[in-house]
Amino acid sequence: MTTNERSNWVQEPFLDLPVKQGWGAFMLAAVEAVCVFTVGAAKAGFLLGGMAVFAAGWSKYLHRDLIRIPVLLTAIAGAGLNLYVLWRRQRLRNAPAAAWRKKALTKREQLRIVLVLSLAILTLAFVISEIYLHRLVHNTII
Repeated sequence: MTTNERSNWVQEPFLDLPVKQGWGAFMLAAVEAVCVFTVGAAKAGFLLGGMAVFAAGWSKYLHRDLIRIPVLLTAIAGAGLNLYVLWRRQRLRNAPAAAWRKKALTKREQLRIVLVLSLAILTLAFVISEIYLHRLVHNTII
């Protein structure tokens, strides 16, 4: 069998495919996919609604000062610790004794530093805004 005969033999089965029937099957599959998506979204909506009702019931319990204040203090301590570690790392890195072993930071290390710094600042901003808004809404000190 020559190369030309072999290429014709390989291509022939693909030429016999019923393309018109394939489009019909594709259209039915597309309609069925929309149906499956709609049913799935409805079930997700029921689940999300149930979770919202559950969360609304727990919000009174979780908003007590007994829970709220330790969570705020933990967030402040964690953000403060992250800022201290970043400051201490930069200070030790720039010390004259470390000049001989100082290497350039990789992109991954730079990204990690920016991420930790921004999350610590964002955490402190959330804590400050929560304390401020709690004072406005509930007329309490903390």
